Amino acid sequence: SVAKIPSQADAQGLSNTAWAFARLECRHEPLMEAISAASIAKIPDFSGQNLANTAWACATLELILRPLMNAIAAAAIKISKHL
Repeated sequence: SVAKIPSQADAQGLSNTAWAFARLECRHEPLMEAISAASIAKIPDFSGQNLANTAWACATLELILRPLMNAIAAAAIKISKHL
């Protein structure tokens, strides 16, 4: 099942998968929704690059995944305070 794959991935795997689908212009909404849910749970493990890649993928695919974008924004603010 599509939903099981993202739950087994780490932060980099999730962001790389989202990035790859966006790069290929493949808008697979069930996969992206599963990546979104798994990413929110693992957002503390995301690097700045993982956050950027995931946000870029959502924007490129024109997907409105508001809970994920809120989590990315909060994590980016937290990271920026340590720069």
